[in-house]
Amino acid sequence: MNETCEVAAFVAATRYEDVPPELIDEFKVLVLDALAAGFVGSHQPWSRAVNELVRELEGAPQATVIGQLWRADVARAAFANGTMIGAFECEPLTGSHAAGTVFPAALALAEHHHLPGRELLLALVVGAELSARIMRAATGLESDRGFHNPGTQGPLGAAGAAGKLLTLDERGLVNALGIAGSAASGLGEFAWEGADTKRIHLGRASQLGLESALLAAKGLTGPSTVLEGRFGYFNAFSLPGADLEGLVDGLGERWAVRPPFHKSFPTHASHQSVVQAIQDFKAERLQAGQPFDAGALSAVTIHGSGRMLEARHQVRDPDNVMGAQYSLPFAVAVAVARDASDPLALNDETVANAVVRAIARDVALLPAEDGVTVTLELAGEQHVLPARPFTGSPQNPMGWDDVCEKFDRYAAHSIDQAHRRAIIDAVASLEDAPDVAAVAELVAAR
Repeated sequence: MNETCEVAAFVAATRYEDVPPELIDEFKVLVLDALAAGFVGSHQPWSRAVNELVRELEGAPQATVIGQLWRADVARAAFANGTMIGAFECEPLTGSHAAGTVFPAALALAEHHHLPGRELLLALVVGAELSARIMRAATGLESDRGFHNPGTQGPLGAAGAAGKLLTLDERGLVNALGIAGSAASGLGEFAWEGADTKRIHLGRASQLGLESALLAAKGLTGPSTVLEGRFGYFNAFSLPGADLEGLVDGLGERWAVRPPFHKSFPTHASHQSVVQAIQDFKAERLQAGQPFDAGALSAVTIHGSGRMLEARHQVRDPDNVMGAQYSLPFAVAVAVARDASDPLALNDETVANAVVRAIARDVALLPAEDGVTVTLELAGEQHVLPARPFTGSPQNPMGWDDVCEKFDRYAAHSIDQAHRRAIIDAVASLEDAPDVAAVAELVAAR
């Protein structure tokens, strides 16, 4: 079979009316959550470095850059916005990392061409679906081969979305995907020392995918078997046994972007339920008039499972914020000693804090037998906290009210309440927006 051509045909043929209305609603939640992540990401030093470079290169002012007074060409706007959205481990993960790879490319292009909101949403859905299916079909891409999923499949999803907005036909989309496949890159080696390369993988994927579609629109060709070919994506990046049948099975009928997955806290996805359990315990004690005292804590034990116990998530003495966000012991320590609901509670000062580091050093990590639990020994008493589904997990989805609360909290560090309200209202009615440019311009600095 020719899976590349089949997914290109899906992207080309799918109409707005083919997308379930509830999926459109879920993607508006994704858009608002991605913007929340982008505003938080704009404060990070690695984002500032990217933004400085983009400004210095002085591309045509075609598209908005989150939280900035200046504009950039569409490709570099996608790079900057994707970097900021993926900059702080708090972007939505609906099927893949499409929030930081597909969305920035689609937003920049839709803004530049003054397209209606429903075309942006349609392109975002099909690009994210393509991204999610490619991510799921690979075997051992991250855990064994050492690649980083957003950097590898991200350009393909972004190319699909951008090609949809450019109204490329099936052949044009095949070329866009073929070009994007050769741009696929991203190594997971950053995880061991918290290197900044991880921070730019999503933005670079968005930029490369967008440019791939633009090149295809100019007539540049790419291999029509870029996914399944002998030297194509899956044979290059995946272990043997990639699920090519699953890649195309049920396209347009069963959506790989469902159920939605959003983060409550700026830490690795596998840590969310553990942090939620600690946050809830602290809130319950405060409500009962017994504020949590980290100084009275004598032991912490996590009975965990799956990815949270992988070696890359057990680093106890990270040197920087990136390393801390990938460390389960450090995520636990921050939740115990700080307010994890504040997205900027984890910073260089927190990473260097002696109390936080001491807690992280002593957290016991054990395999779970009957579900993930957090056990706190506090002032001589033992408290066993079951790690229930966190807000944003498939079992406890993040609804519109939830994401509005998160956006309000996350963007409060960047923009005032009236500005936040205007963005929330614009995203709420995005499918009715006659011109995405009017929506995109709201996320610029004022």
